[in-house]
Amino acid sequence: MYLQLLSVHGLVRGSAIEMGRDADTGGQVRYVLELARALARQEGVSRVDLITRKLKDRRISGDYAEEIEPLNEEGTARIVRLPCGGGRYLRKEKLWPLLDELADNLIAYTRKQPELPALIHGHYADAGYVAHEVATAFDLPLVFTGHSLGRPKLEYLLSEGWTLEKANAELNIEHRSQVEQDCLAAAELVICSTRHERDTQYAHYHRDGGLQIEVIPPGTDLQRFFPHYEYELSPSTIDEPFKQARMRMQNKLARFFLEPDKPLILSLCRPDRRKNIQALIRAYGDSRELQAIANLAVLAGIREDIESMDENERQVLTDILLLMDRHDLYGRLAIPKQHDSEFEVPELYRMAAESRGVFVNSAFIELFGLTAIEAAATGLPFVVTQEGGPQDIVENCHCGVLVDTTNQAEMTAAILNVLTDRERWEQMSDAGVNKVREHYSWEAHCQTYLHHVRRVVSNRPEPVTTALPLRPGRRLGEIEALLITDIDNTLVGPEPGDIEAMHELLAWLRENRRRIGFGVATGRGLELVEEIFAEHGIDEIDIVVSAVGAEIHYGRDFVPDRGWATRLQHRWKRAALVDALNQTPYLREQEDLGAMRTFKLSYLVDTDALPDEWDETALLNDLHTRLDATRSAYTLIHSHGQFVDVLPHRASKGKAVRYLGQKWQVPLDRIVTAGDSGNDREMLQGRTAGIVVANHDAELESMRSNATRLYFAEGRCSAAILEGLRHYGMWERAAAAT
Repeated sequence: MYLQLLSVHGLVRGSAIEMGRDADTGGQVRYVLELARALARQEGVSRVDLITRKLKDRRISGDYAEEIEPLNEEGTARIVRLPCGGGRYLRKEKLWPLLDELADNLIAYTRKQPELPALIHGHYADAGYVAHEVATAFDLPLVFTGHSLGRPKLEYLLSEGWTLEKANAELNIEHRSQVEQDCLAAAELVICSTRHERDTQYAHYHRDGGLQIEVIPPGTDLQRFFPHYEYELSPSTIDEPFKQARMRMQNKLARFFLEPDKPLILSLCRPDRRKNIQALIRAYGDSRELQAIANLAVLAGIREDIESMDENERQVLTDILLLMDRHDLYGRLAIPKQHDSEFEVPELYRMAAESRGVFVNSAFIELFGLTAIEAAATGLPFVVTQEGGPQDIVENCHCGVLVDTTNQAEMTAAILNVLTDRERWEQMSDAGVNKVREHYSWEAHCQTYLHHVRRVVSNRPEPVTTALPLRPGRRLGEIEALLITDIDNTLVGPEPGDIEAMHELLAWLRENRRRIGFGVATGRGLELVEEIFAEHGIDEIDIVVSAVGAEIHYGRDFVPDRGWATRLQHRWKRAALVDALNQTPYLREQEDLGAMRTFKLSYLVDTDALPDEWDETALLNDLHTRLDATRSAYTLIHSHGQFVDVLPHRASKGKAVRYLGQKWQVPLDRIVTAGDSGNDREMLQGRTAGIVVANHDAELESMRSNATRLYFAEGRCSAAILEGLRHYGMWERAAAAT
């Protein structure tokens, strides 16, 4: 079983994870990395690919530019980095316009793999969007984990005084929420970490209870978070990097503490206002008893220069420094600037446990509570927020105390009780070590995960490989070559013989369907394409390039290619272009159904309104002058002497054909194109095998001497296509394969 996991944002690498570097490099990064490694160890799993963005940015490590990074010695778990919006590292809210490129690149990557994945699992909304697109393309099961969700976040932001407009401007919050809704509607399995998350966070979506949600708590890396007493019982078994990390952290903390041997109150989180770190410092600063018996260490992310950080983080860290000064906590409060998550964080937990200290998570709400589990695994009891996932942890492990973190007296009393009740401390410490291994191991997580995955996979019908309908990824993954033909006067002609030849061509394509894909490229809008398909009984179609290359759809159900639409948006100023064209005295809008589209503006030339001395060159020069004034990037197509189409500069039949070849990994020299007029010119040029029908327009005559790979047929319409297929040897190759 081959599995694909997606985590788009954040800095994802297999070692020295930069946890806390920014808001996007948090627990989700660690989660997906450990999940990938753990799944690859399971029986029946052949490979796990963790897909993320490829980054090449001098502000970050070159590790993030490596295309493939193994996560285990066998190479069965690996990070796969694909291009997406250039190499610059961007915060997640800036990624939305770039995700279709990642979806296209993942489709191309998946197309080349020896087997299709059994499923694709998106983590967070952005990866969920990409996973949904790829799952749709290949008819794969979609698994989705939100980690955090937009609608509950918006509710919180509004309570904090944000406006909806600000939330949309800074966080694209409504778009994100709609993507989450779409993912949840399409997902065959939704995985969350706690019952609280299921019952409160996801309750903002599908209130009818229609979601298939499974609660599967994440595992914990027990090789890293081993009990603190291992140093006393079997120090020789502990790897040197842990011992070295311990010495580093002891030295870092010693810089802050006057009495370093006191029990340690440890807090570890990102510098985010929702983590409520200030409440813990105030509780400690107001309690002379806590200060007398324990030191406090707050590790709030990784920082170099507070002034250069985001406003939220800068404000939290400034508050920490001000509280430290206000309560005169020098010598008792440690706030180190740096720590690594791989070795130093586990050692911090163990150092706190050896001192008979306590871990505190004072957040307003914690969706899961991974740090509480990590602390418990080392034998360190905790005091954590009662809101969210920690409820499950305490119920399962009995290794800590839940408190209302907005009640300072309650939090102070709980910390004091854990520190001073020796017998209770021992009970919670032992329970944490034992119960975490029972409830929160990666082995247990993966077994439950695969149980549900196998159920989902086994309940799906086997994909059909010989007939429609098929999702485009599965269907186009089979083919060796592709025929794309214009419709009017090419595939379909007005003479009875043209119709007979068309049916002969369609019969030949049907016989060779397993090897050869079939598409049309037309100036018609989709509605008119549907009409001609219905009229002539054309059912087995793979690709429809319509509106002169402005739209791409798949199959008879016309599944849209959103990646193509996203590409066309670049510098396309539709309103300005329409205004300029409507003010051109010799043009009038085409009235045919579907002639005017989002990415296609179609007009007719009134030749009677043209100056007598104008030829085609003069006409085009005048049109370009008018259109250039809009400062839009466009393509102008003049065909049959009377039609004018204006498209985005990235749109045309030819560009669409090249895009499809790249996306579906069909070499251009194995794509046959056929056409009859000027708007077919670009797709007939270049490396494709071009066919010009005998009934072509005069404007294609100039291509006889200029085109490098183009066949001018003697037959008309579909008869010419059959003739061209023989010319290029496809008929013989098909017969040999049969």
